[in-house]
Amino acid sequence: MNFILNINIMKRFFYRFREVGRIITLLLLITFAVSACTDKIDQSAMYTFKGETIYSYLQKSNDYSDFAYILTRVKLSKQSESAISQLLSARGNYTVFAPTNEALQNYLDSVNLTTNFPLEQISDSLAEYIARNAIIDNENSDAYKTTDFSIGALEKKNMDDRYITINFDTIANGKLATLVNNKSRITQPDIEASNGIIQGINRVLELSRATIPALIKEAPNMSIFSEILTRTGWADSMKRVRDENYEKNHLEYGTDFSGNRVKCPEHRYIGYTVLAEPDSILEAQWNVPAPITQNGIITNIDDIMNVITKKCQEYYPDATSSDLKSMNNAVNQFVAYHLIPMRMSWDKLIIHYAEMGYGYGTPDVLSIDCYEYYETMGGHRRLIKLTEGSQTNGKRINRHAIYDYTDYHEKSCDRPGILIHNSNGKYLSNATNGFYYPIDEVLVYDKDVPGVVLNERLRWDVASILPELVTNGYRRIAENRTIYIPSNFFSTLSMSDYVECRYMPYFATTIDNYQGDEFNIRGQYDFTIKLPPVPNEGTYELRFAAPSNPGFGMAQFYIGTNPKNLQPIGLPVDLRIPASSSVIGWEQDTKDEEHNNENDKVMRNHGYMKPPMHDGITRAGGAPVVESMRNTTSYIDYLRFRKIIWTGRVDPKDVYYIRIKSVLENTEACFLLDYMEWAPKFVYNGAEAEDKW
Repeated sequence: MNFILNINIMKRFFYRFREVGRIITLLLLITFAVSACTDKIDQSAMYTFKGETIYSYLQKSNDYSDFAYILTRVKLSKQSESAISQLLSARGNYTVFAPTNEALQNYLDSVNLTTNFPLEQISDSLAEYIARNAIIDNENSDAYKTTDFSIGALEKKNMDDRYITINFDTIANGKLATLVNNKSRITQPDIEASNGIIQGINRVLELSRATIPALIKEAPNMSIFSEILTRTGWADSMKRVRDENYEKNHLEYGTDFSGNRVKCPEHRYIGYTVLAEPDSILEAQWNVPAPITQNGIITNIDDIMNVITKKCQEYYPDATSSDLKSMNNAVNQFVAYHLIPMRMSWDKLIIHYAEMGYGYGTPDVLSIDCYEYYETMGGHRRLIKLTEGSQTNGKRINRHAIYDYTDYHEKSCDRPGILIHNSNGKYLSNATNGFYYPIDEVLVYDKDVPGVVLNERLRWDVASILPELVTNGYRRIAENRTIYIPSNFFSTLSMSDYVECRYMPYFATTIDNYQGDEFNIRGQYDFTIKLPPVPNEGTYELRFAAPSNPGFGMAQFYIGTNPKNLQPIGLPVDLRIPASSSVIGWEQDTKDEEHNNENDKVMRNHGYMKPPMHDGITRAGGAPVVESMRNTTSYIDYLRFRKIIWTGRVDPKDVYYIRIKSVLENTEACFLLDYMEWAPKFVYNGAEAEDKW
């Protein structure tokens, strides 16, 4: 299996405005009355100067004329009069992955099991599949050039609402090749047209229409994992693609802070990420017999299941049910710990943006470790930790290291963690409802996961616990815009009808937020968040990022296990108090660490903590971060303190919720959702002081 080395290149983002002139005449009004229910390309958007549009270039080209013909065969939608060829003749910013005539002919021949299949006889469905997979509407952003590519999924989806993935490989003479969806190689890059960029490819761009369980089943090197995925019933649990009720019943438009109309999420996709062992790993590390297949059926499956069952029972001894579909079955729990209920492209598994020493302008140059905690599927609430930094040599599962708290670099590593591969080589890993990633060791929830790996302060960006935000591609998108979230969009955050919820990616801005994003919630807000689990039973502090600025509001917090009957926590928290107020007790750090530590104690006595040192203030152009959130001098008026909301005993088997309700009549006074922390007692009240990172 050939896994590709992680190569990242800076993405650039610019914004354009489209100017579309319209001539309103009586004739057009009559025409509109006849065709009001159809899509039609605005003729005033057509180019009249001599510069080649994407379509005109393809049509005249000796290499891509057949693809141009296919574009004339595909309508914009079922209600449309206009073909995609007309769209690509109009103003805009489009990226088109165009297969050569030879590539297109080879594909048609392979599909139709013949040679020299006549292009004119292509079916409408196949033409639509080829065309829609190949085109991205970049809207107000520039079309993609190869210098914008890095490993993972492109930010913008194609016309079939699917992600296109990028990878790299070396070919003859050691040259670097750009692979699109693992199979199609860019052979003629960055052909500039007046309305976008053409990337010439040597194979028709393919995207599987299979769901994640079906796609895993198609991979010959994943036959064992596919079998246990099916036998435990988890395959049946991962077939949903879209919430059809949301399609029929959701708010279409909200507003930004200036009152301008902005679109709400058009769809509510449901997705999954699977971390899966190839057959070779199970064979080498668990002595599982190699599968023997006949007509697609594993003939020695009983022998395989016997070994897997015994190994799983070693790691999950309390799972005593013999029913593979029971969540109290050892194999079932083993499989469930591989499943994350959100669709995450490779580049979004771990977010790099504002950590100290990192610059988003050079994304391939990593600095200190970054981490993410995700709750896996199954009835037993369990976290999985993903880590990546300059010392990890890739993305790792459940890594544990000892840190030097002067600079947060690893002093030693007693558990390297399981390596995640970015693709399954030549086999597609991008399904209609998720991704799967091969791993290089057997993944289990052994005693050292809760006892060592997760037995620490847990910090998470609120965006990471909202599956719909991640699955639908909004988390930390690489553009600055407001996303208005309707009340029926999230499954782990419920809102009253009086909530105005806006997600702000804040990419490429100097905003001192964790991972560079936030939720800005206004109105007479009242909302409830389902909290992630803790790994061990014990006493924990729950902390929220709390601003100190007059523009924010005042909220009452509630907590408990019954979301319909949560108990209030103390007095309302006033987010308008300035940092220098004696109520908070903040002082700027000095070179005197003893003084700084004393100030930390004063703030803790008031229920506050300084921001962590791990992340800082991003710089213009994406230069490396040098100013920590904790020690910032440029954003003192906008500090995000850690507010200790609640201290109490927590059981990992229970589901905890926190409710946040405005106590002000001012509907413009907002609440900030940025990051949260669970901190066990030994961290904040142990023999050694809690680290500042």
